[in-house]
Amino acid sequence: MSTVTTGASVRRRMSAESRREQILDITHAIVDAEGFHAATPNRIAEAAGVTRPVLYQQFGDLAGLFVALIDRESERAPAQLAEAIAQPAESAGSDPFIDVFAGALRAIDAHPATWRLFLFPPEGAPPELHHRLARYQEEVRGFLERELVRAFPKLPDPEYTARIVHASGRELLQCRLADPGEATVERLISLVRYLRTGVLPADSKRAE
Repeated sequence: MSTVTTGASVRRRMSAESRREQILDITHAIVDAEGFHAATPNRIAEAAGVTRPVLYQQFGDLAGLFVALIDRESERAPAQLAEAIAQPAESAGSDPFIDVFAGALRAIDAHPATWRLFLFPPEGAPPELHHRLARYQEEVRGFLERELVRAFPKLPDPEYTARIVHASGRELLQCRLADPGEATVERLISLVRYLRTGVLPADSKRAE
């Protein structure tokens, strides 16, 4: 779990952008550990070593700070996933669907606080987070449906298959975050490989 830096160790001159990032980092650490309700202006300002007027100057109000945090992590998560997926596969000829899931596991392990924000929305999360979650989930399902159609052109119902794949994948990623000791990478990938062969056609040749 992230630790919250105290103001005593951060009282130094910073550029406006560096100060903004520092405040967002501190807010994220508090939210990740205790929920949005715990991230009060006084607590954030004290941990950042600034006054409340500086906080408001940067973000307008507490809601603006929360939206800025959500927006920042919303940009980071896809980049983290893309970077993780781009890493070389463990074996030649690996299934692309397994590779994507393995990449998601690597992204979660490398940046757990970012992914907890979206897979386990903290207590007191503002409406903006839930709105973004709904939009991102729809985008992910759309992506999965397009990939299924490309890989399996004869699949009977790609729309609902994409929903099943999305829901089961999300559940397993939550397991990894919540209990990595039990939900090991090997265990999860083995299960996904089994489900992949049981649900999707064996021939994954892409449509011409």
